[in-house]
Amino acid sequence: MMREFMSYEINGSQEIATISTVGQRMKSWRKHSMLKLVELSKKIRVSQGSLSDLENDKSLPSATTLANLCIFSDINIYWLLTGRGPVTRQEPERDDEVNFPEEFADLMQDRTLKELIEKVIRVYRRGDADKRAHLEGFLVGADPDNS
Repeated sequence: MMREFMSYEINGSQEIATISTVGQRMKSWRKHSMLKLVELSKKIRVSQGSLSDLENDKSLPSATTLANLCIFSDINIYWLLTGRGPVTRQEPERDDEVNFPEEFADLMQDRTLKELIEKVIRVYRRGDADKRAHLEGFLVGADPDNS
């Protein structure tokens, strides 16, 4: 039996309390977001049956489902899995923030592209200032929109 749905505001982000399972939290978030099961299932690329199973605690979300939730919604995955923290992600507003299109998940199915993106991220995170500058210079020079 699902416990009562309670919500309250903390630091400008709504939290949902007293919901004990991942499925119950997902269902409460979906309903609070006014998304129908069919809409969310299309958005995160899972079948309606699989999403229903998740919401009814018959299964747990896969890594792919969690990644798609993170990409295509504002749900805080930490809250979904633990029940702690804000319901939605607290992301700083930045003018230069990149919003990945929905096709991003499809592009990541290309193994070569995925490996290249992983290399770029690795160089950016682990490389020294010279390697990052070299990477940035190459990307700026290679960018077809930078004519």
